[in-house]
Amino acid sequence: MKIKKLGHYLCLGIIILGVVTGCGNKPTELPENKEEEVKGNCTVEGCMNQIEPKMKVEEVNQIIGFEGEKKAESDTYSWQLSKKTKIEIEYKNDLGSIKATYDKDEINSDDFKLSIAYEIVGDIKEKTYTYEEMVEKLEGIEGHLESKSSTSKMYVWVKDGKTFRATFSDSLKGKCSIVSIR
Repeated sequence: MKIKKLGHYLCLGIIILGVVTGCGNKPTELPENKEEEVKGNCTVEGCMNQIEPKMKVEEVNQIIGFEGEKKAESDTYSWQLSKKTKIEIEYKNDLGSIKATYDKDEINSDDFKLSIAYEIVGDIKEKTYTYEEMVEKLEGIEGHLESKSSTSKMYVWVKDGKTFRATFSDSLKGKCSIVSIR
């Protein structure tokens, strides 16, 4: 009887020891300064600069370097380039509407001045800008191409979690038609 009781205490002790110390398989963490590895031939921005709305999905696969995943319910393809970045293309009438998802921390610009962006939002009804004119107004800070279709391009700027977006319409000779800050 004493041996049986001793065996129970020994098992209980091992279980408690295992719970308290864990099993030793702690996840390894990447150093903070280590860049996330990108899957494919290009970064999200590099791919966005090469992909055009008239391209077929096979051509896009070749540029990116791997096949996109097709969504079951629509003619939409997605390429996950890294943990926080991807490209999606929705096809309608053989033309793609291309959208990029960026890592906002990666494209954050300390030099970007939100005050100028708010000024642009305020005067967009009276004054229109081409992309080049807007970059000049924003003191040379380039935007990141976030989406493009056969009729427009949208760029995004990020500062401390706030995003400024501007859409430039081909039907308005490349002039900005929509701006927003969130």
